[in-house]
Amino acid sequence: MSYIRFQDLHGSAHLNGPERPHLYNLIHEHARRTLFDCQDAGARAYTLFDLLPQDHELREVRLGGQVSPHRWLGVYARTLQTSIFDDPIVDYRGHQVRPLTLLLNTAMDSGTEPLRLAARLMGQCEINTWVDGPNRRWLAGVITQGLASGDFRADCGWHDVQRLLLARDDHPVVVSWSDSFPSYWNTALHTPDGKLLDGEEAEQLWETMPAAEQWAHGLRALKDRSAELLEMTPDWAGYRFGSTVSLGDLLATDHIRRLDRAFELAG
Repeated sequence: MSYIRFQDLHGSAHLNGPERPHLYNLIHEHARRTLFDCQDAGARAYTLFDLLPQDHELREVRLGGQVSPHRWLGVYARTLQTSIFDDPIVDYRGHQVRPLTLLLNTAMDSGTEPLRLAARLMGQCEINTWVDGPNRRWLAGVITQGLASGDFRADCGWHDVQRLLLARDDHPVVVSWSDSFPSYWNTALHTPDGKLLDGEEAEQLWETMPAAEQWAHGLRALKDRSAELLEMTPDWAGYRFGSTVSLGDLLATDHIRRLDRAFELAG
């Protein structure tokens, strides 16, 4: 399993490979608790069943008779974790939600601050989520909470990440997976007259640049991707991935209104 790397211009730290599936398990366990802590689990199980895509294998596990709502919710929870190809688990009026997106949004919706960090890392470590210099201390504090609660495992590199975050506050820290940031293939490089360089030309130019210049190009390209909402900030409680739908939305008594709003179908 690839590790998760935190990096600024001056140094780096990483979470060991085993911590990545551990973070995923934390997110899934929170979703499982959300399923079983909801009021009127029976009615909610029928709601989730009705929202399944027509060809989903869970439709073969018919509610009623020997399959109680509680038992069916257990199967649903396992499906959220074991869906290898992330096949959609919600289909509402032609709009679909995939299990991983549902798990990540559930953690962002009702999870603790450490669970929200786990969700951002699981959802965006491979596309370079990042934290700006003035917010580095805040993110280090979230890690402190995670270590204190036992959600984050101390022997997996979290203390090294904290030291990196607290070392300074004048540079962003960028997250990646195994490969370091930045790289020429996600940084648009141009000739002096403005021509965009192709892969081979870009690589050759990249290799001649000092590290500080590479970092400047990479960070500029990352900040230009503002529409992807990759920056982690203290006001992230309202942050959502993709469809924005969480289990809290699906289990709510007004789930139809929430789905209409999420998919802009109301009115």
